[in-house]
Amino acid sequence: MQIKIRQLRALDTIVRVGSFVDAARTLHITPAALSLSIRELEDIVGFRVLERTTRRLALTDPGRGYLAHAQRILAELDNAERFARDVRAGHSLVRIATTQTVIATLLTLVLPEVQSAFPLIRLQPLDVAASDIKEALVDGRADIAIGVGLPDSDALESRPVFVSRWFAFMNAQHRLSRRRQLAWTDLQDEPLFMTQAANYFQLRANLGKERPLRNLQESTTASAGIAMAASGLGVAVFPAYVRLLADMLKVRSAPIVTPDFRHQLDIGVPRFPSTTAPIHAMRDAIGQALARTCGHLV
Repeated sequence: MQIKIRQLRALDTIVRVGSFVDAARTLHITPAALSLSIRELEDIVGFRVLERTTRRLALTDPGRGYLAHAQRILAELDNAERFARDVRAGHSLVRIATTQTVIATLLTLVLPEVQSAFPLIRLQPLDVAASDIKEALVDGRADIAIGVGLPDSDALESRPVFVSRWFAFMNAQHRLSRRRQLAWTDLQDEPLFMTQAANYFQLRANLGKERPLRNLQESTTASAGIAMAASGLGVAVFPAYVRLLADMLKVRSAPIVTPDFRHQLDIGVPRFPSTTAPIHAMRDAIGQALARTCGHLV
């Protein structure tokens, strides 16, 4: 017997929703039919993938490893189905994985221009944690990625797309709020909020031991860091384009110019795309639009 796609979907759905009843409802089949799919799958692979009791539903250890392979197969199948839909419809959906902050600042400024250049392509920004942007591109969830430290490899093609200065953000009562520019040494003993992505570690490496930042505190997003600064609990350190968010909270800002390290965003695409869309041309269009539209945010 051969494994069927419905059996893999049955396993994936059960694990995602947490129960046979809810999974059957999601798949529009009866619980009995769902149980049969799992029994058939277990008979074919030769081991139990799920432990089922009246109180507990959990993957077995072999089931956990098998599910990882099954999910990759299902993801590739979804990509193939999307490709076929795009060909039939004569248009494509292009998904751009980046952070909430980049979506709310840079992308909102350039997507109208990019959309007008590719009217048959639907653009969909994906809000992804900074640490997961590369994986979103690798596993096929995204067609284009914008983030920090994206690799250039056999599978991915990456290049710099936007470079900006670091800024310090603080409320109006902070002792540094009247300064027109700052040095990193001015911030050595301040509670500093920033996201712990690649830029966090690059910054610490660039500053070195002679300019330590003694009170770094992780912020899950730029919005959260700016909110902490607005409340007077410290200083937020983010790239210049975050000023668009800071202005809404009336937070003051100043460039950090000594030494003048820069924050770099990369843009990445798969070397072998799974979509009919001209994503390399779209990547170039995004870069050109950023250069034209966002020069005031560097």
